[in-house]
Amino acid sequence: MNELSSMFLSVINGDRVVLEKDKTYHVRQDDSFEVEGFYCSNTAKKDENPTGLRRTAVFLKEKKNIVIDGNGATILVHGKMTPMLFYKCENITVKNLTIDYAVPTMTEFTVLENNDGEIIIKINPDCLFRVEGSTLYWCGENGIDGKPYWENACNAPKRYIKVFDPATEMTRDFNRNDLSFEKIEIIGENTLKCILLNKDAVLRKGEIIQTRNIIRDQVGSMFERCKNLTFENLRVKFMHGLGMVSQFCENVTYKNCDFTPREGRTIASTADFFQFSGCKGKLIIENCVARGAQDDYINVHGTHLRIIEKNDSEKNLIVRFMHPESWGFQAFEKGDILEFIKWDTLQPFGETKVIGFEKLNDTDIKLFVDSIISHIEVGKDVVENATWTPALFIRSCDFGPTSGRGILCTTRGEVIIENNRFRKLWGPALLIEDDCNFWFESGYTREIIFRNNEVISCDFGNTWESSPVIRYTPKVMNEQSEEYVHGKLILIGNSFRDPENKKHSIWLEYLREAEIKDNTFDASYEIHTHKVGNVIDINNLVRGV
Repeated sequence: MNELSSMFLSVINGDRVVLEKDKTYHVRQDDSFEVEGFYCSNTAKKDENPTGLRRTAVFLKEKKNIVIDGNGATILVHGKMTPMLFYKCENITVKNLTIDYAVPTMTEFTVLENNDGEIIIKINPDCLFRVEGSTLYWCGENGIDGKPYWENACNAPKRYIKVFDPATEMTRDFNRNDLSFEKIEIIGENTLKCILLNKDAVLRKGEIIQTRNIIRDQVGSMFERCKNLTFENLRVKFMHGLGMVSQFCENVTYKNCDFTPREGRTIASTADFFQFSGCKGKLIIENCVARGAQDDYINVHGTHLRIIEKNDSEKNLIVRFMHPESWGFQAFEKGDILEFIKWDTLQPFGETKVIGFEKLNDTDIKLFVDSIISHIEVGKDVVENATWTPALFIRSCDFGPTSGRGILCTTRGEVIIENNRFRKLWGPALLIEDDCNFWFESGYTREIIFRNNEVISCDFGNTWESSPVIRYTPKVMNEQSEEYVHGKLILIGNSFRDPENKKHSIWLEYLREAEIKDNTFDASYEIHTHKVGNVIDINNLVRGV
């Protein structure tokens, strides 16, 4: 086992672990902790990681009162790993630590020339590759068996491609089939001359092509069933699969953290930076900077499980994980309150308490409850774990260019998003949904305060009609429903600039109340509403019109 992982074999409660100052700890996936049974929300399908395998450098299980002081050190990953994994831990602080990959699993190359489909490309020096005939393969480093940790053809079915323009800091989609070649010639160090099969493929001089394998078999780090986690002065330069995942954790804080690519790269994560699934207590993200993702920056949600059987006399239900990328994990505890949710209106229609549970298989759980209401549509209605719904506080952060959205948030807890900057996001700065038919990410919100933020050039990807930078679109399937899903939005004191379509747009659906006041817009703005109650629109200043 590597030097760093060995240090954590003997950690006991109350320890302070201080790494050697400014040292780089090289951690290979085949000489680190290897554990199974850690199934992670929003990640791999069952055939992609059937045992919940995690390879990790820092593994803590059932530990309390631990401080890990990186002291300026770096964990440098070789292969694909989940660098930190904490399970059922309490009062853990990680600070002054950098995490990076020697060979990131997202490749980047720059178009130097494009002459009618004959292109010259310069591959980022931290990307490994090989050429076989007319196919370009991306590779990881070699493992102890002498074979690459991973390898994919550049246009393989599991690869996803975006094109980043450094001049505008914006991205666009690209068809991977258009990255097929008639001929490839190596003409210099990391430099290739390629003849495209599709001569009309749009690859402009100076653009950077970002490619990734979409399988989320490992994540940036994973924390499950933990309480009181604090991350300070954490510097994360790359994350594979998904970002920092907190799953059924209570009280998680990120303070003064930097999640941006290393110098010379444009991507720091293949997917979301912060994923909070089924958490409670307070989630705090403060004075952090994030840039360069191929998905969203922050996603806070629960999980709707569909009711597939009920037994009234024995007071039990069988519920099922429905999305193929969320399954296997423990979603309930004895004493948790369940809320029943209508499948077509997203309306709660009763609750019960969990008095016991039994995992039947990877997707099905039997819940023993204190009562069952009669009017459940088995095979359609869902349950949400109402106990695990956190408060969220996002303050003084800088969210830079990304090919995803800003904050996705579906929690009934208190939500305050203030004094942040959102700049050049592919989607809206704030997206509020809730659904039990697609991603099955729950639930409804009571009040969201979005104040004193800067929103600049967001939703440049035209992800929705009129490109709204604030969007409420819960997935209500019953078009006749007049019931509100979400509670109140307070949009106050914000600055909105440089809209994609020369007009600012706010899109609201199934919302009880909105208070939009004291905001500044540098162009005209419009508020689109559908099944919305009272909207207060006052004291908003439009400049330059």
